[in-house]
Amino acid sequence: MRVLLLYPRFPKSFWSFEKTLSLVNKKALLPPLGLVTVAAILPQDWEFRLIDRNIESVPEADWEWAELVILSGMIVQKEDLLFLVEESHRRGKKVAVGGPYATSVPTDVQAVGADYLILDEGELTLPMFVEAIKNGEESGVFRATEKPTVTETPIPLYELLKFPAYDNMSVQFSRGCPFQCEFCDIIVLYGRKPRTKTPPSIDW
Repeated sequence: MRVLLLYPRFPKSFWSFEKTLSLVNKKALLPPLGLVTVAAILPQDWEFRLIDRNIESVPEADWEWAELVILSGMIVQKEDLLFLVEESHRRGKKVAVGGPYATSVPTDVQAVGADYLILDEGELTLPMFVEAIKNGEESGVFRATEKPTVTETPIPLYELLKFPAYDNMSVQFSRGCPFQCEFCDIIVLYGRKPRTKTPPSIDW
C-alpha cells in the first residue's frame, strides 16, 4: 500500500510565527509528530511519503503515486484539512482522517466524504483500520472505548521529516493531564490520568 500522509496548513495568526521564522530561515515551528507516529504504527511493508503543507505543496508525482491519503490535524487546521479531503477525492484517492479535529468533530469530515475515520488514539484504532483494509472494506469508523498504554507506541518514523525546514523538534513523553484548564481539550481527548513513556520508547 502506497500511503501519502498529508499535514494541513495552519492559518496565519500571531501563533503561526511566520515573521519570526523568516528571521531564522525556517518554514514552520514544529514537524507533524503525530503523522510520523501513525506511519510507525501502520504495517511496515507499506510505503510512506509525508507532505507538510506548512513547508511545501503536494507534488503532482506524489498525488499520482498514492493509493491512499491519510490526514491528521487540529481544529485550527480545519479549512485546509477539509479541502484536502475533497481534493483527494477529486483525484480518485481513498481518504482516511484521524487526529484531534476528526475525533472532536467527526461529522465535519464525514460531511466532505472522508472514507475512513480513525478516531481516538491510533494505537487501538489504526489496527482496526488496517484489518478493514485487508478485508476490502471501502469505508468505516473506528473508535476505542479505552486508553492505550503509550509505552507500547513505536518510535516515530523520523526519517520521513524534512528537518531543515523546522525551527524546533518535539517528542511525546505523555498523554493525558490531571488539570482542568477551561481553554484546553486535552482531558476530553486523552483523559485526566497521565500515561507516560519509558526512555527507550522515545529514544531515537
